[in-house]
Amino acid sequence: MEDRLARQRYLVGDRLTEADWRLFTTLLRFDPVYYGHFKCNIRRIEDYPNLSNYLRELYQVPGVAGTVDMTTIKEHYYRSHESVNPNRIVPVGPDIDYTRPHNRDRLKVAA
Repeated sequence: MEDRLARQRYLVGDRLTEADWRLFTTLLRFDPVYYGHFKCNIRRIEDYPNLSNYLRELYQVPGVAGTVDMTTIKEHYYRSHESVNPNRIVPVGPDIDYTRPHNRDRLKVAA
């Protein structure tokens, strides 16, 4: 996906599709939850320039940020998987600014 998003604006071309929104939910949760909780910790989404810019672009679509409650997302994962996190400790970080600028506008968009 990193290579694909280096060449095109969205997953399947130059328009936002359901595929983008389905990936968005996974990308959004990856660094704050999957990276530490599920030990998927070789690289973060933040370590992939195209994926992280793409994630920020989708987050910045009008109306989307208001649907994201990272506290609830983290609490759910870290408190509900007792076999993975028996003490149910919810980490404070990472502190990710999804409102930072992205460079996705360099790629063509459908008219």
